[in-house]
Amino acid sequence: MSDQMNHIGVITSSFGQFVQDFCTALAETGRVVTIVTQDPRSFAGKPPPGITIHRVFWAGGDRALGYMNPYNPRDALLMISLFRNASRLLGRLVEAHPFDHVLALWAVPGGCLAWALKRKHRIPFTSWCLGSDIWTYGKIPVLKHVVRRVLKASDLVFADGLKLAEDVEALSGRSCPFMPTCRRLDRALSRPPAVDGEGMQFLFVGRYARVKGVDLLLEAMSKYRRLGHRGTLNMFGWGPEEDFIRKRASRPDLRDCVQVHGYADEATFVSYATACDCLLIPSRIESIPVVFSDALQMKKPVIATEVGDMGLLMKQSPVGILIPPGDMEALCRAMCEMSESDVSQFVSNIEILSGTFDVKKTASNWLKKVEAGARSPGA
Repeated sequence: MSDQMNHIGVITSSFGQFVQDFCTALAETGRVVTIVTQDPRSFAGKPPPGITIHRVFWAGGDRALGYMNPYNPRDALLMISLFRNASRLLGRLVEAHPFDHVLALWAVPGGCLAWALKRKHRIPFTSWCLGSDIWTYGKIPVLKHVVRRVLKASDLVFADGLKLAEDVEALSGRSCPFMPTCRRLDRALSRPPAVDGEGMQFLFVGRYARVKGVDLLLEAMSKYRRLGHRGTLNMFGWGPEEDFIRKRASRPDLRDCVQVHGYADEATFVSYATACDCLLIPSRIESIPVVFSDALQMKKPVIATEVGDMGLLMKQSPVGILIPPGDMEALCRAMCEMSESDVSQFVSNIEILSGTFDVKKTASNWLKKVEAGARSPGA
């Protein structure tokens, strides 16, 4: 291929804000970006210039791929439907306008589809790994072999976490640099939100799933109030634990201090993040969630568990309070401590660490690495 990439194919199973912002940053460099996804989410309005989106229609409809179980026969058939229909669509697109390079977000299923394109059309590809690629699929006997083969076949491999990058290297036997996932927030979208109550304003944004520690968070908030502290917790998310969360939050001890919401679009997030005093990340398992970099971008301190890379990053640049995972008592103590602290003490460290998470810089660095690889002998 030529040193300059003109047409970039992006295969992604999750078309969230980060992917949209990353693709926009690529298009702003003059590249043509073609996105293939089964995720129904899309840009607000039409895509920016230089970007086209092709949706894969499959038997799973709007189901989130991350919640599917490959050992469940019905889910396995749905996943086969996704691979079959995505492969057909990609074949048609490549025949009409070949890609110079394919970016697979993420190793499963995007990397599998990109690998198939490389075998048939000799198109180089990048696999960008999430924690689920290695810590979920990479632990399932059959899929572990597939993930390893995809990573070995990739022209470049990246991971969205420091510890994750080490685990990718251990699985694949090849170099895997850290490349952060982050998004570009428009703070001009902020509007005064309907925040109830007085005292500390806490904010949680993420999947309503046990691994995110949402059960611990609700119990910590209950104890926080029993200890006599004032404050409100607003929760935004989606996922399998939503019914549990809504029922728990409706009980008398939380009814007047916890508000449970659905998915937060950019305007909603920016509005509530502007109004809050602290973001909470009580995950049991995590790499570096996008909400962590969101908090830094919004100049807000965090209370986060020492899992994945958040512990390492927060020890290097304290941007809030670090607690052990799975410890409701420690979470409550941290919330009490934050409510009694001057949050301005974290500002300078937030400024330092936020420079690591810049989606335009990430896109530029990726392009440089891909094009350097294209110029190297044997590329």
